[in-house]
Amino acid sequence: MHKDTDFTNPPRRRTGALAIIRDEAGAVLMVQKGYKDGAFGLPGGCANGDEAPHLACAREVREETGLIITPGRFLAVDYVPRNEETGATEGLNLVYDLGTVPSDTQVVLPEAAPGEQPELIGYRFVLLHQLGEVAGAHTERRIRAAVAVLEDPSLHPAYLVEGRPVPADAS
Repeated sequence: MHKDTDFTNPPRRRTGALAIIRDEAGAVLMVQKGYKDGAFGLPGGCANGDEAPHLACAREVREETGLIITPGRFLAVDYVPRNEETGATEGLNLVYDLGTVPSDTQVVLPEAAPGEQPELIGYRFVLLHQLGEVAGAHTERRIRAAVAVLEDPSLHPAYLVEGRPVPADAS
């Protein structure tokens, strides 16, 4: 045990579970988040206490899109440090492959509670060469790393920090 470990005040970390869902053309399903100034990101969200990340991914995808899909291959883990400006908690985002759906798949966004802003305000399938047009740099890097693992079965899941690959020998 490390002498500096403080078990009385463990760090708060969130565990995110995100989905790569593609259509037949390889475009990635992205949802537009009302709470992040309309930014696009992958469907998914935070795991609840004592909820396995793959189950959280399936639940969040169902809640956010209406799609009932079982997560497949684990593609990447992306460490995101705490953001002092936004107040976002440090966390890990786990990215799973949820397969391919037909291009005409209907996504059903959740309705907002009366008097509240909607969590999601849109969605679209985005081709990889168009990611920079709708996604922030971090999200784009995360998606590209996960899709690279998905497309090459010989690759191991990616380990990322803010969407950037971490070399295996990093210390």
